[in-house]
Amino acid sequence: EIISKPMDLQEIGNKISKYSYKTADAFVADFELMKNNAIKFNGADTIIANEATSIYDYVKKEVADNKAKFNAMEEAVEDQMSGSKKRKKLSKGNKSSSPKAKAAATDKGSTSRTADVVLDGITTTVDLGDISATDFNFDDGDDSDSEDSVLGKIR
Repeated sequence: EIISKPMDLQEIGNKISKYSYKTADAFVADFELMKNNAIKFNGADTIIANEATSIYDYVKKEVADNKAKFNAMEEAVEDQMSGSKKRKKLSKGNKSSSPKAKAAATDKGSTSRTADVVLDGITTTVDLGDISATDFNFDDGDDSDSEDSVLGKIR
């Protein structure tokens, strides 16, 4: 028979590489399509159809068992795609979450700085190190962006 919507593991892998799956359900649906195509093309009681069914059953169970994690990831992706941001509540001792305010509040007498980085709704504090010991003077009149020019400015 002719398969109108072909799907195989290589195509699923390609879609994963391209971040094409926006939901876990879409991911599982492609495994179901692959299983149904294997049964339709090869027959229900063939080795290939049985393997495709086993793979589908395994993927469906793993996604179901981890549905809460997938839901959280899907929500984070939706927030990123829509441009909306969730704001985490600030801790009682810290009135501001900006990197400059955080650096000032963390280490007033030192030149060591930190910055809060938020990715997918998870806040991580990154130590930027001692930034006063480095002289980054990029305004020497040379507008070239060549690798030698940029490296020469950093060295």
